[in-house]
Order: sequence, then C-alpha cells, then structure tokens
Amino acid sequence: MHSLKTSAIRITQILTAAVILAALAVIQPSANAAQTCAATGAVTRGSFRSVPAETTFYYSVYTPPCYEGSTGVYPVVYLMHGSNDDDGHWVRLGIQQALDEGIAAGTLPPMIVVMPYGEWLANKNQFDVVSWENVFLNELMPLVESQYRIDQRRETRGIGGISRGGFWAYEIAFRHPDLFSTVGGHSAFFAEGNAPPDYDPLKLARNAANLDTLRIMLDRGNADYAAPGIDLMHERLTERGIAHTFIIYPEGEHNNIHWKQHVAEYMAFYAEPWLAVAQPTTAAPAMPEIVFATNTPQTPLAAPTQSPTVELLPVEATPEPDAVNQQGYALFVPAVSFPSLLGQITLEQLQSVSLGQPDSALILDETTAAALASFGVNLSPSTQIVPDDALQNSLWRNGKLYTLIAFDRLITRYRVLHIGETHPLDTDLSTYPFAFTTGQPNFEPQKLTRLLMSGVTALTRLTRTELDEQGTDWAASGILPFVERADFFHTSNEVSFSPNCPQADTTPPLGEFCSKESHFDLLTKLGLDIVELTGNHNNDFGTENYLRTLEWYQWHGIRTIGGGAALADARQPLILDHNGNKIAMLACNWVGPYYAIAKDTTPGAAFCDWDWLRVIIPQLKAEGNFVVVSVQYLEIEDYLPSNQQISDFQGVADLGADVVLGTQAHKPQTMAFYGARTGQEAFLHYGLGNLFFDQPFWGNSRFFMDELYIYNGKLLNVDLFTGIIDDLARPRPMTLDEQTNFFAFMFHTQGAF
Repeated sequence: MHSLKTSAIRITQILTAAVILAALAVIQPSANAAQTCAATGAVTRGSFRSVPAETTFYYSVYTPPCYEGSTGVYPVVYLMHGSNDDDGHWVRLGIQQALDEGIAAGTLPPMIVVMPYGEWLANKNQFDVVSWENVFLNELMPLVESQYRIDQRRETRGIGGISRGGFWAYEIAFRHPDLFSTVGGHSAFFAEGNAPPDYDPLKLARNAANLDTLRIMLDRGNADYAAPGIDLMHERLTERGIAHTFIIYPEGEHNNIHWKQHVAEYMAFYAEPWLAVAQPTTAAPAMPEIVFATNTPQTPLAAPTQSPTVELLPVEATPEPDAVNQQGYALFVPAVSFPSLLGQITLEQLQSVSLGQPDSALILDETTAAALASFGVNLSPSTQIVPDDALQNSLWRNGKLYTLIAFDRLITRYRVLHIGETHPLDTDLSTYPFAFTTGQPNFEPQKLTRLLMSGVTALTRLTRTELDEQGTDWAASGILPFVERADFFHTSNEVSFSPNCPQADTTPPLGEFCSKESHFDLLTKLGLDIVELTGNHNNDFGTENYLRTLEWYQWHGIRTIGGGAALADARQPLILDHNGNKIAMLACNWVGPYYAIAKDTTPGAAFCDWDWLRVIIPQLKAEGNFVVVSVQYLEIEDYLPSNQQISDFQGVADLGADVVLGTQAHKPQTMAFYGARTGQEAFLHYGLGNLFFDQPFWGNSRFFMDELYIYNGKLLNVDLFTGIIDDLARPRPMTLDEQTNFFAFMFHTQGAF
C-alpha cells in the first residue's frame, strides 16, 4: 500500500472487478517459493485456562506447509471471529484453502494465523481486569508465541476481525500500536458510546497516539447494516489524515456469504509487506488507500458440516454464589413426585425431623436412611422406610408424601420442594440440617449448571404502554430475584426493536408488532443471556429492524438461537460449556408465516425441517452434548397439546433431544416424560406460556419457567417457577395458594399425569 502524507488522503478512481482481480493476478511467485514438502498447511486447536476470567479459552492455529520440517520463524496474524461464532469461524470461511493456494502460488508468504475464541468475554463490553483485551494480550498471545515459531517483532504481527471481532481488533491495535503493524476490520461493528472513551475505537480514531504507524484496512458490502459505524470510522481517520485502505463492495451484506468471497483479499492485505521482504524481486502491486470495488458474488457459503462450538459463561447473568455454598456437601433435599400439589416445606419442619421428631408425611428409601444414620441423624422410629425401588411408586401414589434424597440421586420424576420461597441450593447450606461436610460429597457446586427457560416475550401493544407508564425497573422487579440465580436465563422474544415504534415511515408491510428501543434495557436488567428468535413477529417491521435488533443482542452479550441474519446463522446451535457440562441448544419455527422464516441470504427464524433435524440433533448428541430443543409450534388456545404436537415433540426426542420445550404457547400447556427410542427419558413441555405479553385472561396471564438442573452432564431435576403477569407487563411469582391451585389445574384437571 502506498503511504500517504497525513495532509492529503485521496480517493482513488472506481475500480471494476476485473481491475481488482488483475491487480492480484500479477503477483507472481518468486524462484525460491517452490516447496518440497506437503502442499497444504494444518489447523490445530489448543486451549488454556484463564485465571482472571475463570474460563477455559480455545484457539485454532494455522501453520503453513513445511512448518514441521523447518526451523525458521514466521509472521503472524491474529484473526477475531464475529458474534455468535467461535475459533472455527475463519476456517469455515475458507481461510485454510486461501492460505494454502496463496502460499503455493507465491502470492502469499508462509505465515501463521491464530484464531482465538473469545467465549462469553468477547461479547461483553467489559474493560476492567477481566476483559477480552487483557486475556488476549496477557494470556493468549504470550502462550501461542511461546508454543509456535512466531516472529515476535511488531513489524511481523497483524490483527484483524469480522463484525464484533473487528471492533476488538481495532480496540486492541489502536491502544497498542507498539505491538501491531497492521489492523483490519471486515464489516467491523462500531457504535458511538458502546464502550468507554478510552476503549471506543471511534473515540480512539480521534485522539490515540501513533495510529499513523499502522497499516489500516476497513471494508464492507454496500448492503451491510453496520455501514454507519464503518463509515464514521473512515471519516474520523480521514479527518486526522491517517492513511487507510477503505473498500466498499457494490454487493454484499453482513454475513458469511460476503466474507467468504473476500478472505483471500483480506489475507493479501495483511501479508503485503511480508511478501515484499520475502520476495524482493516480485513485490506485490500497491492497493489503493480507498477503493470502491465491483465484485461478482460467488457460491453462497454452505451450512457447516460440523456444529460450531460456542461456549458461554455469562458474568452479569451469573452472580457469584455465597462462598459458604461453594464447598461440596453430602446434601439431602426434600422432594415430592413431579405431579404433587406440594411446592414448599418449612425449615422448622426439616429441623424437627433432624432432631428425631416424627413426621407422618416423610418417606425414605433404605439407602437414604442408612446415609443419614452414618452422619449422626437419629430419625424417629416411626419414620416410614421402603426399599429403594419402591420409593418412586410410593411418592407417585400419594402426592402428600415427601422424601429426603441425596442430591445426585435426584431424577426428573421428582420435584424439589422449596424452603419457603427459596430452593434449598439458594439457602445457607452451612445451617441447613441435611447438608454435611465430607470428603465424598454428592453435591459439588462446580459441577452444576442451572438453565432457566421461559416462553413468549412481546414488548408490544398494551405491554409497551405499561412499560412507558411504569418503567422497566417495575416490570423486572417481580421475577428478578429468581432469574438472577440461574447460570443462563432464556426467553423467546418475538418482536424486534425499532427506533420509530409504534409508528413507521410507511405502513409496515408484514405486521404490526414492534418494541421501543427504550424498553430494551428490560432484557439487560433481567440479565438475559439467551434470546430465542423463532417467533413469528420478528420481521413485522422489516428486516432492517430485525438486523438492528440482532446487533443490539450481540453488543449486550446476549446469545441468539433459532434465528439470525441468514439461514446458516439461524440454524447454528449454541453450545454452553459450563462447569463441565456441555449443553447444546437448538431452536426452530414449525409454522411460519413465510416472511418470518430465514432464507439463504435473508434474516428470520430457522424452519423445523426434518431433514436438517435428523442430521443435527444426532450429531450434537454424538459429540457428548446434553441437547435442549425449543420450538415455535402452532399456537392453539388449549392447555393440552394436539395429537400432532405430541407426535412431533416425541419425534424430536427420538432423534436424541433430552428436553423439548414449546415456546409458542400463550396459554401454559402440560408436560410429559417420554421414553425415547434412543433409550433416554426425555422431558417434554408442550408450552411454557407468556412471560411478557398483554393477554389478561386467566390462562394467558399464567405461566411456567422451567429451570433445568444439569449435573455431571445429566438432567437431575426440573424446577417449576409458576408466575402470573400483573397489569399486562409485570410477571411475578405465584403465592403458595395460587401455585397449589395452578398445579391442581395443570396436573389433575387437564390430566397431565
């Protein structure tokens, strides 16, 4: 690239695709470029444990042909992935092929490419000690540069990224130009005010020192919804007289299809000065500083044959538990049969049992009675004790009985009683009468994942009006103490946010539902971790608002499932790797309408295509995941599922899903335990009900949230949160009497069990 004087940045003439391709074609291999070893490089994967972030981070590394047989050092490029992706993002875009072909042709020098996976941290706007910048600079980069033969000079180190990864590449390079000579942002997402001034690339472009020492590339397609921030970055660099390459392709959106077409060009930019040094007789032609290029789209990117790994460990949504509850215990919890009407027990009742007082409602199996005796508990002689294999039937026959059972012996057909309104795990276990310190605990907090699943969220119509009048703090207050205890909190938001809501510039072409941008903070106040996008109203106000909303989720560290900017994104499973549990989440829309469904290049929900499900679910299961599938099914005004719904949910379980949930229901629906053909017993809940929606009717204002307790890779238990929506916009927990009546209606009146 020609260096420009800071006083004059010129925009070059418009170039056609032929000119761009011709410029690349004249780069000829030098005489010494021939290789005598394998013609292809290799991609390997590594990991490290970050102490500050308390997270295991993964990274993939491309090494060039002949690396193993050589002794020299190589230049390096660090490439960041986009939101909702991982260290395989660039590999799936074809970077290995582009590098192999370029090195073989002599148009690229041999180089190392490091592709880190930023986990949850790269999606958080955190800039303190626990930040992606610090993990990258202080842990990942020193590690890989000690493990691989990397030329550690600034002149031979570059950094770049796609979308959210482009933000981080610019943030890191602009703050540390002493470490990097080149930075690239490909559809980089910049937004004013989304980071503190000292970390915001748009602010740093105005005042950071030594930016003129960097080679800078900035590019986008003509239909990229991140264009405003990219263009603003270009303007600010231009104002300062900072030389940079700026490319606007006349075709291209913010998606994998576009990026895949240009991977070779990205690598040519990073490698240009290294090629000139390695092959002085055939220096690459200069790229213009600002180029508007014409490019003919190539074949769209096929869906990956392997499901991406997206590991997540939210910080904001996962408060640190009390230190006293971090140690392991021999823990025995009160439990009833799943359809029992009981929901709570008092601490005083449990303390009385521990002191030997009789309790006619208590029934124990022989294993538990012996274990309690070994810990010095003198049970009342009148305590009913049955053989182990008789306990479940005894509890199911008499819903007024409860048991005490070791935590790791829980099964989904039992339901844990709360102590008052609190789950036993959220109490102070050091004072709980049936928690014992031991060298052989049955409960270790570091092996547990709590995944909280909720149903329909639609911040529109009268709910929107109530939020305007009462505020989002009021709306969140009823359920906040409960949802913040979960490790991951999920909801299915069916309505996109629009700056013009409730009005539109023109009549909305597809539907009437929209949410105000000012109400987005309801989701962040609740610590939402995962938003499902299978709903049928997300495209009501047009795809532009859908895509804008998608970026808002990404910027706030909220993961998405079941929908995306294109079909491949919508189908991408979310893999949670937390406390040793690998959980795969998949979501899809079974009913449409057509404009809500994602296509190859347009946003929307993933359709529940059986051909796709028959491949992806067994694959996820074979990879050792606990599989949760949530579905936007046909909405019916009934508490019972249709026969077809039962058949379809069972069919999903037969493919390997451990849990299948309906997120479409405006009325809560019943649930079932199903013995799947794979051999496991799946938990099916046909409809969770509304979480936020303006339907004041008795059934439509009552709902479940299912908290899945996953321990050592297995579903031990499902905790049922029962709630009521007050004043059209404030969900709250039911009182004990309300819950008892609700259980009676759902379990018995509706014939669920």
